[in-house]
Amino acid sequence: MKQSLLLALLLTLAACASAPLKLQGVNRSITPAMVSTNYPYTGERVVWGGIIIKTQPLQDTTQIEVLAYPLESNGEPDRQASPLGRFLIVHRGFLEPTEFSPGHWLSVVGRIGPAQMGKVGKASYRFPVIQPEQLYLWPANRGSRGTTHFNFGIGIRL
Repeated sequence: MKQSLLLALLLTLAACASAPLKLQGVNRSITPAMVSTNYPYTGERVVWGGIIIKTQPLQDTTQIEVLAYPLESNGEPDRQASPLGRFLIVHRGFLEPTEFSPGHWLSVVGRIGPAQMGKVGKASYRFPVIQPEQLYLWPANRGSRGTTHFNFGIGIRL
């Protein structure tokens, strides 16, 4: 009886600890900087993340410019690390610009598409493009590295 109860408790806790991104089958070694200088990565499935610089709804797509950062094991951008360059997310359809506004942190799982030329200030820039399968906005109140959070069950956070 005790073993059954313990097993049920562990399964319940595991269900509460699910990751926000499905990271199976992604190539974590490919960075935006590698793609901006080299083109053989088109079609590769990657996970990238960073801070939103600009969101621009276009006719059939929404384009999000992101300053990339290295990712933690769960896919969250490491806010204390140095940036890795910029990339564009080209999402088919409309995304609300106030939800995906500058300063929000996000991660994206998707496939690398053809690069696009653009500008950063007045300088020309080759933007790697990712066609998203999953987008995840990280909560604004996330602590910096070194802050540990433990979640137990439902509604208890230490």
